[in-house]
Formats: sequence, C-alpha cells, structure tokens
Amino acid sequence: MTEMKKFVNILAVVLSVTVAASCSMFQLDNYDGPNAKVSGRLVDAETGELIGVEAAFSQEIDWANVDWATWTFPMITVSKGSLIVNELGWKDKEGNEVYEDQRWFIRFDGRYRNDLIFAGDYKVFFKELPCYENDQVLNLKEGENRNQDLKTLPFCRIVDPKISYDKAENKVKATFKVKLTDPSKANAIMNLKLCGNVQLFVGATVFNMVSADDAGAKKDGFSWGTMVFPACQPGEEVTLEVNGNDPKNADLFKYNQVRYFRIAAMASGNGYNTQQAYNFSPIYKVSADFSSIEEYKWSE
Repeated sequence: MTEMKKFVNILAVVLSVTVAASCSMFQLDNYDGPNAKVSGRLVDAETGELIGVEAAFSQEIDWANVDWATWTFPMITVSKGSLIVNELGWKDKEGNEVYEDQRWFIRFDGRYRNDLIFAGDYKVFFKELPCYENDQVLNLKEGENRNQDLKTLPFCRIVDPKISYDKAENKVKATFKVKLTDPSKANAIMNLKLCGNVQLFVGATVFNMVSADDAGAKKDGFSWGTMVFPACQPGEEVTLEVNGNDPKNADLFKYNQVRYFRIAAMASGNGYNTQQAYNFSPIYKVSADFSSIEEYKWSE
C-alpha cells in the first residue's frame, strides 16, 4: 500500500509538470508586435522625380565564376529593388552594436512601404539600387510615418522618352537620350534596352518579354555577338525598336491585349554600379490595337 501511495504521488507530480508545460506552450510571449508603419519614395535629389527600379529579385550570370574554357555561365539571384536597412540601438552582452540586415522592397515606380516595423532609428543603405550611396537614418515613431523620402542621384537618367508604334513595320519604337548624373563617377553608358511585358510589371532582367536581340538593340540594331561599348554617348538621341514580326516576340504581339513598355539604361565605370543595375523611364501603356500610348500612372 505504501508503494502504491508513492507511485500515485510520483504520477501526480509528473502529470502536474506535464500539464504546466503543456499550458505554457499555448501562452503568448511577452513581446509586443510591430507598432509602426513607414512609407516614402526614392527621389532624384536634383529633379525631384521618382527613381524607378528593377524587380526585387532577378536571375543573372555570375560573371566572377564564368568558365570561359567550357563557356559555362553559372546563375545567381541578385536583388536590385530593395533598401538594405539596419535598426540601430541593439547591443550584445559585451556592449557591441549589433546589426541585422532587413530588406524593404521598393515598387517599380520608386515608392516603398512597410507596415510591420517597430518604432526606432533605422539606417538605410542604397547598395542594391541603381543610384549612388547616400546612406540616411530614419527616426520613426509609433504609428504612421509618411513621406519618409530618400534622396540620392540615379547613375543616369532617361531624358525625353517617346514611345510610338509603326503600323507598317509592326514595330514599337522608343526615342530618347541618356544623361549621366556624375560623369566623374559612373562615366559610360554600357547597355540600353527597350523592355516590354503584357503585365504592368516591366523590368530589364525579369518581367521582360522582348527578345535578346531587340532588347539590347542600339539605333541600327545589333545582336549580343556584336555588342559595342559604350552603347551610346551622353546626350545622343537613340532609337530602340521591338519587332513584332520576329517570332521571338510572338507572345508579346500576337494577342489582342494591352502591352507595357519601359526604357532601361545602364551606366557604370570607375568602380560605380558594379552590380550592373539599370535606370528606367516611366512605364508606358500601349492599347491593344496600338492606337493609344500613355504613361502609366501608379496609384499612391
């Protein structure tokens, strides 16, 4: 009987511990959730215009590891459409500052928004964007933090863009010029593209349905095998074309649907824009019958 009482007591203790542990598994932690929101724009410091960006992530050639002997081109995932952000004020037990990268994605037109953050000070880096580094600190309070604009200079600007359709040739054409914002830094225009998609998301390396030959075409057109640098001179008027009769562009042209086009230019040199990011024109909406072409206006 004594042994039975011992067993019952031990069992009661085990059950009590188990129940307590089980209950604790379903308790919420004592940390509050995000208490702040932030929104703003990536802005050209000279013109006040938005700086458009590429899609958040894209697949590109890892040029550092190309095997030229076998012509093997490994691919890597590259981010060119996000801010790198560190929340300040965190320290480890030794008192050293602790930083952990966050990514705040930027919309194609240059606006950003994050509704799940904590009030505090944040250092913002531009190293994955098509613009010069101009690291800034945002002091964010609880609640809504609007108009947190981030000002810098793009590597280059698309100047006087004009999109047209040539019915006789069945070609979409883009005429424009490229301006370098700081020729002492990124001093050469390395590549040009006229990008197109049947969705309003249009990029240079992703969300681009234009064939490679057309996408990199200069005034008289060229293939990747005959690419020359620089792609154009600053201030030179350039016309790019997308040929609707080319079978490689069939999916972009053959259906009765709205299409979207965007001009991309890459400027680099002197160690700047080593990530090969493109600067962009606005996105242009082309009606299904090509009768109207207008700049697409993003909602706020």
